[in-house]
Amino acid sequence: MIRRDFLLKSGLIGGAFILPALSSNCKNNTIKEPEQFYTPVRRKVMMAMLSMQKQNWEHGIASQAFVEAGDQQMMMFMAKEAVLRQGSDGRLAVMSIANGINDSATPLEAVLRTAEILDDREMKNAAARMLTYLFETAPRTEEGFIHHSYHGPELWSDSIYMAPPFVAFAGYPEEAYKQAKGIIDRLWIEQESLFAYRWNADTGEISHPNLWGLANAHAISGMTKLESHLPERMAAEKDLLRDYIRKHITGCLKYLRDDYLFHNNINDPSTFVETSFAMRAADTIFKGITAGWLERDQLETALNMRKAVHARVDDLGYVVGVPGPPSYSSPGWSSEGQAFFLMMEASYDNLHL
Repeated sequence: MIRRDFLLKSGLIGGAFILPALSSNCKNNTIKEPEQFYTPVRRKVMMAMLSMQKQNWEHGIASQAFVEAGDQQMMMFMAKEAVLRQGSDGRLAVMSIANGINDSATPLEAVLRTAEILDDREMKNAAARMLTYLFETAPRTEEGFIHHSYHGPELWSDSIYMAPPFVAFAGYPEEAYKQAKGIIDRLWIEQESLFAYRWNADTGEISHPNLWGLANAHAISGMTKLESHLPERMAAEKDLLRDYIRKHITGCLKYLRDDYLFHNNINDPSTFVETSFAMRAADTIFKGITAGWLERDQLETALNMRKAVHARVDDLGYVVGVPGPPSYSSPGWSSEGQAFFLMMEASYDNLHL
């Protein structure tokens, strides 16, 4: 039913292609001029990000950084490359063999914005192919929740960021919320107010119980972005996401170190000190305060987390200490780490302190 509804709404059955709600989403999220955004450190971080090889989710998150920084030109460059690298199955930004499923949805907002700006039919159709893949082809659980990767029938907390916000932006907020809530229901650890990493559909149990900082970083960013793209008719769903975000912030802050950073497994001080969760938590707090649904009582903590992250930018512009490729199991740097630094900075600028 999702497939037929999507085809009818998008115009792929009998008529010109029109993506639902595309124009209003783009007009309501105005791209700013970037000249004032790029301080010397931000420009170095951006240049280091551009130098890195990128898997599909890394390319998409980098694209989103330019959306949020207001850099329309770079956003369009990244979007066009994501479309150029679209796989035959519809997934965007695929390099060689890509096992990720939700990951390829991350360039969707940049692609849709670029399609609107350029009035580019090819890019609109590329977005439709990506959505059709998610709605029709992607493997999913019996309940309809999309698997994270082709490695197995699993839901990952990472996926709260990878597809739902961008599916909502494309005009399918109900389906986006359904996908996110399915992950939340299976991986949220109530007593910790944090997310476990992975859940297996075959066993019906959590397969990786680690409270991994990077996975929680994706989850909190995904809930925050999804909430911003849900329409007012979904006020109850928006409120529920806000409640989870508030609890998630409280859950992580009980493990905040004196240096305003976190351990790789948030509740395990034997694991290395990492940078990614601090910048995403700060970004979330900035966004929530600016939007008016989060109180300012955690602003000072967020500002200190931002300061701690800045201290981890080296002379070349690498944000060091994030779980880095290829295994993401040891401290290094990554394209997504660079991108989320830029998003944090854009959210900081929007505070108007």
